[in-house]
Amino acid sequence: MESKIILPYAPILVESTRSIGYSFESALADIIDNSISKGAKEIHVRFDANAPQYVAVIDDACGMSEEELVSAMRYGSKSSQDVRDANDLGRFGLGLKMASLSQCRKLTVITKQNEKIFAAQWDLDFIIEKRDWILKTFSREEIETFRFVEELSQKESGTIVIWENFDRMLNGAINPRKVFDEKIELAHDHIALVFHRFTGDEVPSKRLKIYFNNSRVEPMDPFLSNHPATQPLVEQTLMVENSIIKVKPFVLPFASKLTAKDKKQLGDLADLRHNQGFYVYRNKRLIIWGTWFRLIKQHELNKLARVRVDIPNSLDALWEIDIKKSSASLPDVIKKNLVSIVENTVGRSERVYRYRGRKIADDNLQHIWNVVDNRGVFQYLINRDLPLVKQLEKSLDEEGLQYLDSLIKTIEDAFPYGDVYFRLAKNENSEQSSSLEFEEAYRVGCDMVESVKSMNGDIGSFLRTLSKIDFFIKYPDVVAKLQEEFSDDE
Repeated sequence: MESKIILPYAPILVESTRSIGYSFESALADIIDNSISKGAKEIHVRFDANAPQYVAVIDDACGMSEEELVSAMRYGSKSSQDVRDANDLGRFGLGLKMASLSQCRKLTVITKQNEKIFAAQWDLDFIIEKRDWILKTFSREEIETFRFVEELSQKESGTIVIWENFDRMLNGAINPRKVFDEKIELAHDHIALVFHRFTGDEVPSKRLKIYFNNSRVEPMDPFLSNHPATQPLVEQTLMVENSIIKVKPFVLPFASKLTAKDKKQLGDLADLRHNQGFYVYRNKRLIIWGTWFRLIKQHELNKLARVRVDIPNSLDALWEIDIKKSSASLPDVIKKNLVSIVENTVGRSERVYRYRGRKIADDNLQHIWNVVDNRGVFQYLINRDLPLVKQLEKSLDEEGLQYLDSLIKTIEDAFPYGDVYFRLAKNENSEQSSSLEFEEAYRVGCDMVESVKSMNGDIGSFLRTLSKIDFFIKYPDVVAKLQEEFSDDE
């Protein structure tokens, strides 16, 4: 038997590997992975806001020697079978090259370590011209002409990754600048989500700072972990192949309890249904989210349920983490363990919806609507125990009470169940569109107080129960103002 070494033809292979499926945002995240793995504390993403000329990622990590730089520029610089550092976010040793060149035709890496600066460049047009894997390297004088080198020179160590000559991203674009701006905006939100555990307050002493053109990227926490109405459930630990997997479910607050900042954290509220499910983190870096891995189906009542799964990089093969670090498969060995966790979590999510507007035995709130379940057939009925209803009944004679009873029954019977279901299924958030401004809610409160006063009711008792009426839960400032203003009338 004879053997031959057959080297891949550079121009064809390098163009082929550009089509592996990176999006702009996933490619940029892959570059940031490298910076984090090297110990960066600050990462700056720079770009020309006026034209799609370049994107640069600048970090203050440990940098590389000349030999390390050349190795990093080699395709397959590290095997996926190698034992990696526990905090290493890399996978196949291909991310820097393939992620970058999926978006541009020229990749330049400049790095500083021990007061020495080195630079290397993959230029696809140069590779095609020379028909070989020829990496460009540069003298110190040539390096001085590159973008942001002066900034790197002032750092103790660090690395700059520069993308230039965008082609595929802008192919067919009528307005290249608009397309580029949209890509940057999408990447900003993607980075804010994928790295939120690095940029958030999970470990304040090691908080990472990421900037887009000097504007700091705020973390997008998909669990609203610090929200008082979020329900964090018990974290469970699974042992698989001598490695630990941590599973922690969360149930998000109902939409009416979310502030504008909360909504920004979660993104578009219309996407709540599509974003339910598992959130799989590899070394605290978000890999895949918004899927139940076919354990259950996505459902409207489950959309507040999210399950955080932490896996180490030692289980990459088991989870089938792909080269882009944007997809994974649920291993059979842990499916049974997760089923009970999922059932408990989605059950909690369902209860958040089921008990909206329902008076529960252990609930101190006074809801406007009660839910009556009669042998599987449910109906929404107005809560006639509300103080305002009671006061109104006291003021009416027998004929007036009959009219009031008929009016309430008519409203209850005409409840638009079908329309409500249809709009919820379309993720139309009626609570947000119908919310009153402060002055409007305050006026409603004043009318209620005056109504109680006109009926010689107990103002003090009414004011004390005001905050327990679900209408006013969304307006704590209104309640406080009413209690202060009418306290002398008690």
